[in-house]
Amino acid sequence: MDLESVLEKVAELSREELHIVRKRAEEKTVARDHSHDFHEMQDLAKRLDEYAKHLRTLHDSEFADGWRD
Repeated sequence: MDLESVLEKVAELSREELHIVRKRAEEKTVARDHSHDFHEMQDLAKRLDEYAKHLRTLHDSEFADGWRD
């Protein structure tokens, strides 16, 4: 995957997770309620973490060594 595709996927998964978070807030669903939405958020978070890791790898390979603080 290239940088653009990974960034698009990160944005897409972030929007999906944010949609669920806002829906739960609107419904005043308590955090301890492990409903279908909760498990969907967990799955989205795991997938987002994978793409974030891939994004970091792409950045590291594109930029010179030592570009991170």
